[in-house]
Amino acid sequence: MNREIRYERDLMHVYMVLPADGEASDYRHAMILENRIPGFLPVRMRQRNGKEEYYYDISSQVSLEEYLEHRPLSADFLRQLVFTICRLPEALRDYLLTEESLVLEPETIFYREDRGQFLLCLYPEGKQEVKASLRTLIKYLMGKADPEEASCGVLCYELYGLLQKENFCLSEFQAALEQNTVRDSPKEPEKKKRAKQFFAGRRNGGIMKPVRREA
Repeated sequence: MNREIRYERDLMHVYMVLPADGEASDYRHAMILENRIPGFLPVRMRQRNGKEEYYYDISSQVSLEEYLEHRPLSADFLRQLVFTICRLPEALRDYLLTEESLVLEPETIFYREDRGQFLLCLYPEGKQEVKASLRTLIKYLMGKADPEEASCGVLCYELYGLLQKENFCLSEFQAALEQNTVRDSPKEPEKKKRAKQFFAGRRNGGIMKPVRREA
């Protein structure tokens, strides 16, 4: 996104603050600021030192980046996050918005653990290319996957592979998640052993390469 993010706190709230530069079209700016869109952080505009900034209320929430600093990424958590992302474009269309306003970065995706809820950031002046943003996000998540849970690494690799397709669409992500949920079984034999074999592969920019097994 190449925008400086800073944080502020008052007596009641914590905010993530992003700068405004006046490039947003009037309707996007109004839609995002005047509506409480489900699945997204509430945002308002304030002035500071003569400049306008966007204030996102992140009270009682933790960023994806901070959350994964203290625990490995599980397959269930990954599915929940990606299912959330897949559902959001439909909500955006109800407000005449497009995916380019989404900011899909680890520090701008928030999780409220007591509600098991993700909230994403809508930036009125955003010009994000969703496929590129998802590719960067999934690549980041690959490096956070739990090495003791093979299905998480496999799912990351599968999602990343879908993003290499020229005509990618989010519905393919959702289909992959649903298939993975059906395949996944808590009673798989030698789960930890196979997880270690998977993560013993070489890493190349965060992309896992499974170890080739000898016949």
